[in-house]
Amino acid sequence: MCLFCKILRGEEEGYILYRDDFFTAFLDKFPVTPGHTLITTNNHFDNILEVDDETLERVGKVVKLLGRAIKNALKADGIRVLTNVGRSSGQVIFHTHIHIIPSWEDDQDIFPNFKPRAEQPKEYYIKLQRIIIEGIERELKGKN
Repeated sequence: MCLFCKILRGEEEGYILYRDDFFTAFLDKFPVTPGHTLITTNNHFDNILEVDDETLERVGKVVKLLGRAIKNALKADGIRVLTNVGRSSGQVIFHTHIHIIPSWEDDQDIFPNFKPRAEQPKEYYIKLQRIIIEGIERELKGKN
């Protein structure tokens, strides 16, 4: 069973930000920037090219919701949205996932000791989980 399937089943630790019938989002264990989030399919597909049509049709709304929420909650100037297909493109975990990576014009001191692509202290994940979940809740309330 893949690492993401284990996180989805609660067998591995993951800082879950969002879950619905089709997708689960959690903080990347080895983030590029603070708030780097992964949106995964709840059903296992190796990559986005193998996802069933119904799931694929829904992903845009989730990316938009979480992208806006993360960008606003972290006061980011922008975000990158991407997915990798295949080892040669940089795919490491072979379970469909989309990266949301916040970016800033200037260095931010959200976490002054942040080291890209390294596992962060537990406080990092807990703090960002709280901040982003609050941002998602605000985004959802704004839609009603």
